Amino acid sequence: MDTHELIRRTVDGTASAEDFKTLQTRLLDDAEARRQYARYANLHAALGDGRLTLRPQAVRRIAPSALKPVSWLQWRPITAAAAGIVFGMFCTSVVFGYVMPLARSLTLLEESFEEASAMASKVVLEPGVWRGDQAVTVSAEQEVHPVSGQRMLRFLRQDHQGKARSAGSHIADVYRLIDLRGHRGDVAQGDVVMQASASVNATPFSEEEKFGCAISLFALDADSVPESASYIGTALESEANAMARSSRTKLDREPASWQRLTTEMRLPANTDFIVVRLHISQSFDSNGAPVFTGSYADDVRVTLTRRTLLP
Repeated sequence: MDTHELIRRTVDGTASAEDFKTLQTRLLDDAEARRQYARYANLHAALGDGRLTLRPQAVRRIAPSALKPVSWLQWRPITAAAAGIVFGMFCTSVVFGYVMPLARSLTLLEESFEEASAMASKVVLEPGVWRGDQAVTVSAEQEVHPVSGQRMLRFLRQDHQGKARSAGSHIADVYRLIDLRGHRGDVAQGDVVMQASASVNATPFSEEEKFGCAISLFALDADSVPESASYIGTALESEANAMARSSRTKLDREPASWQRLTTEMRLPANTDFIVVRLHISQSFDSNGAPVFTGSYADDVRVTLTRRTLLP
């Protein structure tokens, strides 16, 4: 059978045991076969997790099966000796040292805020909902249109019920708790990386006003998840087993274009939960008044990817 067809079947999860064995043998003996495998696996992963998109004319030249996303559960390893080191070919804001012979990626969250309701601001964190300062989902308004879909998140205030020292606060936060206990076996191996990104925007504001945004990740074990929103900030900073934050992005005054926040973190083996934090801060004197009503977030994505440490 043609080597390319064997690679396609293996990446798509349709290869038989005999196909799989044949491919391993070819990868051991043939450097060109290894290069083909690297190109196909990286392209497949990039298409599957959104790091690469194709123009319509390009899609017509590729078999539909080649565009099928990689399933977290369908992955099967090819021996390291057969695969060698496969260098990442596609990336966004980070450089991939190298990916596994067949890149694994699982999307945990794709949030476009399509539910027409206020964000839950009650004090208890729980998986599946956003918590934090007062915010609401809205449709296009004030020259700002959603990245995709019909709605987006609009920050309203820098406080919530039960928030300690809300007076004079200059930071608005929203949080999302993600339960990873169903992936303990994968995380425990120590080679899983979490990537998070979000888009931010704002209505035009004065030259005196300055806003900064960031997205953060916090890895927690089951005993460290904060019970009260009054202690979220303190608990996350002090109890997290690992944390990562994007560089602080200064909001521009162009509502027609969204700015992208990105960060990533290798997960400690004992990670049970992840908290995703989106926050916006103002660095000017607003006399304590709510100043975030023209600030928006949309298209939040969180993925897990298996990535071995560089030797």
